[in-house]
Amino acid sequence: MKTVFITGASSGIGRETAKLFQKKGWNVIASMRNPKTEEELTKLDNLKVLQCDVTNPNSITAAIKDGIEAFSGIDVLVNNAGIYTTNPLEQTSDEIINSIIETNIKGFVFTIKAILTHFREKKSGTIVNVSSLAGRVTFPFQSMYHTTKWAVEGFSESLYYELMPLNIKVKVVEPGMVKTNIYNSVLNIPFEQYPDDYRSNFKKWHAYLMKNYNNAYHPELDAKTIYRATNNKSVKLRYTSDFTTRSAFFVRSLFPLHIFQKIIEKQCGL
Repeated sequence: MKTVFITGASSGIGRETAKLFQKKGWNVIASMRNPKTEEELTKLDNLKVLQCDVTNPNSITAAIKDGIEAFSGIDVLVNNAGIYTTNPLEQTSDEIINSIIETNIKGFVFTIKAILTHFREKKSGTIVNVSSLAGRVTFPFQSMYHTTKWAVEGFSESLYYELMPLNIKVKVVEPGMVKTNIYNSVLNIPFEQYPDDYRSNFKKWHAYLMKNYNNAYHPELDAKTIYRATNNKSVKLRYTSDFTTRSAFFVRSLFPLHIFQKIIEKQCGL
């Protein structure tokens, strides 16, 4: 029986991924910052909930060690833990900037670094990095989020070459607008506190974001994509879940950047 280690399994994509792998007969290590509040996953067979704060390398190392001991090894790492922000850069606090870099970039890097010795010694392993549509296509007022997701894309692509000779696969899953609580912090924004120079365009962008959020798909779809990527024996690197995301990538590939930017500006009402 194979074992998967999932970060950020307390909700959304991570939670649905843990449930799907468990249903498919895998051993599952569902890691999260606050496992004491978890009730549903702890009741499932062959599933172990572990504490893991991806911003803390010591916490990562301890969780991976405990996971290996619990199931005599790990076959797949799903890097899913992440946070979201949308704001004019000038209005983005240093705390938020540091937090999103620590979680969305360093969290991925340190988790992979911590498990590589295990994968190398067993001469096999699969790493699935959960990126985003925002890792290859940009929108306004998401500069810091795009920074982290573009970093994940480049990091994964380079790591692919590095680990391929060691029989360690790297996969990237690129969700689109999925309905998870990652957006909770930006559902209600006090626009009156923004400078006049930003307020009008940011309100238009936020309305566009919320329209897409209200029509977002269920995270179970991405869980299925992660499972498909994990079990795909080919060298394929990138995987998408929904038609809208695939369409956005296709349109981006058709046009020069300056034309694509005009399309985005029109969509967002800028």
